[in-house]
Amino acid sequence: MRDQKPKNQATNSPREKFYLDKKKMLYMWPMALHIYHKAKKINKKNKKDPLAYSEQYRYDWLSKQVQKALPLFGVEIQVAGIENWLDRGVVLMPNHESNFDAIALLAINDFSKQQPVAFIAKKELWDDKRASRFLNLIDTIPLDRQSPRSALAAFREAKDLIVDYKRSLVLFPTGTRSGSNDVGEMQPAAFKLPQMANAPIIPVTIINSYQVFEYPRKNKHVVVKVVFGKPIYGKKHLATSTTDLATLIKNQIEKNRDEYIDQELMPLKELRMSEKKQAKRHQKKHKSKKRKFSDFFKIID
Repeated sequence: MRDQKPKNQATNSPREKFYLDKKKMLYMWPMALHIYHKAKKINKKNKKDPLAYSEQYRYDWLSKQVQKALPLFGVEIQVAGIENWLDRGVVLMPNHESNFDAIALLAINDFSKQQPVAFIAKKELWDDKRASRFLNLIDTIPLDRQSPRSALAAFREAKDLIVDYKRSLVLFPTGTRSGSNDVGEMQPAAFKLPQMANAPIIPVTIINSYQVFEYPRKNKHVVVKVVFGKPIYGKKHLATSTTDLATLIKNQIEKNRDEYIDQELMPLKELRMSEKKQAKRHQKKHKSKKRKFSDFFKIID
């Protein structure tokens, strides 16, 4: 018989509770209800016909809904180093402060700029119908944390997503949430996946996401910062032991945390606006110039 933990002993994963702005909830609840029912509709139709809603539509729709819901939870996302998120199959390796980490990455993910995100998630999430409704909209691999075979099968499926489907696979190398800005210990076994896929590793530093679930909430407005570090390509990490690789990634995440924790970064809204402006400028630049009437009478040598 296993020894029972004392009641006052802290668990590895802190308990999390969403904060809701009650004033905003009064006028935003119709939107939240619409999102919930629309997710149900998409799942239902795609079960009958997998092409009913395209992959791009599902990813774009979910990312936009997450962005719309951020004010309801009193959260702003700021971003740095987005250019380091390569448009190819990669492994994103963030520190893990809270369950909001995955939501933040989904909100930042732009289908037109980066490959869509995919996650490895604990299989218990599928027991919740509300959670599974959104999990089934994107590529999410269930993992039984009590089964080594399940972990191996999940890694093989994740490898296929990276290599064959060019996904941005999100893998939290610490496993458990820290509940603070401290970076937990990296599990060397997690680094076998990017080596199996020979895919670039992108260290991702997430700052302040633990504050989203603080209870009682200290700050009604929380700024979550997400910093994308420089990629580590296969040529380098294939020649490095998983233990040394874990140390390298942890050091880079902590370095970016210390550098950016007190800095004002690009708000996600401004990032989206600047990308739209750049796209419009690009279109104008490549549009054929309108011919003047006099041009038709020009003599061609």
